[in-house]
Amino acid sequence: MPGKIVLVLLLSLINALFANIQAQGFTLYAVSEQCANPEEKELYELISELRRINGLTPVSFSKSLSYVARIHAMDLSFNRPDFGGCNPHSWSTKGIWKSCCYSRDDNRLICMNEKPKELTTYKAKAWEIVYDGGEPARAADAFELWKNISITRDYMLNSGKWAKPWKAIGIGFYGDYGTVWFGEGDDPLTEYYTCGSDSIRLNQKPAESQAILQTGQAVQTTYHIITGSLNTIEKANQEVARMRSHGYKNARIIPSGNNFRISVSDYVSEAEAQKALEKIKTEFPDAWILKPL
Repeated sequence: MPGKIVLVLLLSLINALFANIQAQGFTLYAVSEQCANPEEKELYELISELRRINGLTPVSFSKSLSYVARIHAMDLSFNRPDFGGCNPHSWSTKGIWKSCCYSRDDNRLICMNEKPKELTTYKAKAWEIVYDGGEPARAADAFELWKNISITRDYMLNSGKWAKPWKAIGIGFYGDYGTVWFGEGDDPLTEYYTCGSDSIRLNQKPAESQAILQTGQAVQTTYHIITGSLNTIEKANQEVARMRSHGYKNARIIPSGNNFRISVSDYVSEAEAQKALEKIKTEFPDAWILKPL
């Protein structure tokens, strides 16, 4: 009897956690799966160039802050906390984060500043600017708007009240929204890559970052067996969960542009991958090997 009680309690905890994760209106993905999609990378380059022509160095592209930026863009898209007199810095009540109506909440600055700490291992304060395009958000449109508004231009150029140098920058796009987070401290996650098989490392020291963005240095070093590609992170997360429940414990997402490839396993050599592929093809005939560049 005690064993049954323990099992029931365990199942209740699992169900409660699952319900909490699903409550956002979308499925949260892991920070480890965060990568910069083309719009995010383009905006980073535009901001870095604006800083360069104004005599400033690029700010390190942050994986943690980009995760926060993307999740907030998703919350804004799915749950619309910016309605009812609340502005786009608001967060909904439908997530694992602390909610707030930014324009009405007395603790609005804490609600903004501590979001990275709530969602990632990033501990420093961070500040956000938000773009709502009314249609799928684009880097060029957001940048064109922000560079011509004094307060957002000050953010990007460490001018005005934002003279203290930024140590990290995070960028996230989803739906009609684009958000940028400017951090006061270094990101403890020291590697950040673009999405897809042509991944390049983005968050080197500022002097190195631009050179790598220009050269397109490849960093993928493993061989992945890919069984499919999906067009939303929600579907991809569900497919990974299904794969893991069927015995593919190493299944994970490999982002590629705006799509999400499903990798069931990875290998250090092509020979190992080819050998495993023969068996996996009996269940997934269209499976193929994603090779490092």
